[in-house]
Amino acid sequence: MSKDKDNIPKADILMGSMRSMGYSFEAAVADVIDNSISAKCSTIKLLFPKYPHEKPYVGILDDGEGMSKETLFEAMRYGSSASESTREDEDLGRFGLGMKSASLSQCRILTVISKKDGNINGYTWDYNYIKKCQKWLVIEQTISELEQLPRIELLKEQEQGTLVLWRDFDVLSKASDGQVFDTLSSLKDTVYDSIALIFHRFLNSSARHKISIYVNNQKVRPKDPFLESHPKTTTKKERTIALNDSKGVERYIKIKPFILPFATDLSDKDKRLVGGIESLRAKQGFYIYRNNRLIIWGTWFSMKPRAELTKNARIRVDIPNTLDDIWSIDIKKQNATIPKRIQNQLKNTVNDALEISVKKQTHRGRKEKVDDNIDYIWDRMEGRDNSFYYQINRESKLYKFVRDKMSDEDFAYFDMFIGEVERNIPTQQMYIDKANDAIEPIQQDKHFNDAFELGVTMINLGRSIGLKSTEELIDELMLSEPFCNHKELKEKLLENYEDK
Repeated sequence: MSKDKDNIPKADILMGSMRSMGYSFEAAVADVIDNSISAKCSTIKLLFPKYPHEKPYVGILDDGEGMSKETLFEAMRYGSSASESTREDEDLGRFGLGMKSASLSQCRILTVISKKDGNINGYTWDYNYIKKCQKWLVIEQTISELEQLPRIELLKEQEQGTLVLWRDFDVLSKASDGQVFDTLSSLKDTVYDSIALIFHRFLNSSARHKISIYVNNQKVRPKDPFLESHPKTTTKKERTIALNDSKGVERYIKIKPFILPFATDLSDKDKRLVGGIESLRAKQGFYIYRNNRLIIWGTWFSMKPRAELTKNARIRVDIPNTLDDIWSIDIKKQNATIPKRIQNQLKNTVNDALEISVKKQTHRGRKEKVDDNIDYIWDRMEGRDNSFYYQINRESKLYKFVRDKMSDEDFAYFDMFIGEVERNIPTQQMYIDKANDAIEPIQQDKHFNDAFELGVTMINLGRSIGLKSTEELIDELMLSEPFCNHKELKEKLLENYEDK
């Protein structure tokens, strides 16, 4: 006869393991903010120590519904709700672990104090105490103990709400050689930028979802990764995809592509809203929102490689919390996976957005060629006001040859490098050196030999495919740079293949 036996996890071991889940500081703060939003707050205050002599702490204070003593005790339980449980449509939680695991990934002492119906209660998870007693013992704070906590006066002034306090920053202390105050001061700016993006739709809302967030006394201004109000932003029609959840109920995913204006059309304010012009390329791709909360961004989910010409493409995807399991959203809300069943439906949307982005990047100039029959390495492009700029000819045989030899990931880095080369041509210094006759002359012999070796490599590849004769391949090659710069190269290449 089989018997059931309790097999309770060891408190110190499991809590220690969950502290190492890989939360960044910004992600941990965002996870606590999720709870505040779920509590229907209107204002959130992120509290950092102002003076070096203060004992380090971080506080997240909201004016939400608050919790009774019994509800707070339950909220402090690990796994206080099941991921499969039916939740309110606006709930941002999932596993009943986020607030605890996120907080204790950054500190050893987590205290949560809540005020409801005029009563204030508080409980503490102290990892130091858990290691000592090796039991799941949460500490109930007395009134006198609560009075000693930092920023408790702010919660007392409110009619209701919750204050989450982090103390004893062992991870930050080790990483900063004990300079916790300085590290927290630096993290304020990082946290500001992060939550300005993650919660931008809440911060910018005119509806009942609107919230205000402050970092100490500084009000957070929302980012706008799509520049929706910019007159030159291209907005495609929103489409809806129906998908059944794990219970067979039909749910809806909303998808809307945006193509940002060209960089020269962006004001300084636009650049700040989008998160900085230097990060345009890194932030292209999907922006996945769960109940208006941004959970993952800046990725094509391997559907397309990042590229310079597609850097202005953004695709907003809204999913309900009822599809968490299908999207494989993790506890940290930092990772998700596009369900296989909708990938094909998304491809056309992605391709349309990328095509428009490429056109936006290339429409501003037209090629000016000395000889239309020559396949140049550099394109001379006519820009605005009769000015010119230069860019690598991505249709050249040499460029395509290199591209075809690379994986998608390697090519993405290669194309990023090429884009930086184009933007950083030292034209002024080259002009000065040329005027002073200080440009070192090209060693023709070496240049010729390099071109010959490259030509042989490319011809051999063409011969292996067998679509053209060797003579045709050489004739075609001689219409491209760098080969066309050496008239005698054709003869040497023909000689090389006479007996082959």
